[in-house]
Amino acid sequence: MNDTTHLEAKVLVLDQDSEQCRQLSEFCAEAGLLPLLRTAHDALTSLSQHKDLAGVLLAEDMPCDSGDALILAQAIHRQRPELPIILRRTSQRAFSPNEQSAIAYTWSTGDIEQLRTHIGRCIFSLRYPIALVDGIVELTLNALRSMFPNAGVSNESPYVVHDRIIHGEVSTLIPIESTWCRGYMMLQTEESALRQGLIQGFGYAGVGGDLNFRELNNMLGETTNLIWGAFKNRYIPPEAFANQQTQVPIVINHAHKYISFGSPDPQLCIRYQLSDAARPGMSALTIVQRFIFNLHWSPEDFAQFSSKSGSSGSSTGELEFF
Repeated sequence: MNDTTHLEAKVLVLDQDSEQCRQLSEFCAEAGLLPLLRTAHDALTSLSQHKDLAGVLLAEDMPCDSGDALILAQAIHRQRPELPIILRRTSQRAFSPNEQSAIAYTWSTGDIEQLRTHIGRCIFSLRYPIALVDGIVELTLNALRSMFPNAGVSNESPYVVHDRIIHGEVSTLIPIESTWCRGYMMLQTEESALRQGLIQGFGYAGVGGDLNFRELNNMLGETTNLIWGAFKNRYIPPEAFANQQTQVPIVINHAHKYISFGSPDPQLCIRYQLSDAARPGMSALTIVQRFIFNLHWSPEDFAQFSSKSGSSGSSTGELEFF
């Protein structure tokens, strides 16, 4: 039960040296990174298009419109300060204070082991037990299939993110606490896609039509509560806390699409796709799930909890609604 899984992570790669790109591609494949190779001209636009990144790999000699990759690094840092920027050095010049604040780590050209160490420190700083990740996916799929019985529900491979950008306009947030963790779970989706899915008949009979945003919020809130109840039954022992209180989702629907939990640690992210087999050409409804263990995280305590409760956890098989 001590086994941890090395999840993947998406990184923006800004390097136009062909040999370095080849080496970085090989390194990313080995290290579990999903590289998005871009030019300096496309870098800031790519940040707007990809809101689930874990970091940026930037070459100091990257050709830029501004003539300086360090200026680009500062622009990226201003736009997404939560993303660690790892710079491949090609000179010996000293950084200015503003440049230094934008760069998380530097590595020397050719020193892949130095890069690997930095990646481990800033991108993969948390490891997640395989049993926990598999269990979360299983109970979430069951909950989504229960709430959306007429939809085909699947999930993408779990990965880690450092971005704090919310997917879509509607989000729910609920506290998660056990003997081995304290933090939050979020569900995020696009309001129009959720409405369209319900119009297509993903939910129960009669749920659909001209739904207002409050009803859509409630739908995602009920889904969140169902997942939380299953998580509580499986992973939170009755003796965990002396004064447990009922927890209800906090619904977030705001314009800036940014939320911070005061922690630089990576977040566990899983994307679920809800599709309609009768309409294969229709776009799938995407629901993004994140776990943020910002208050307490101990894989070792999880392993002890799992060994005591058995491989299936302490689930009673009951569903809880509040």
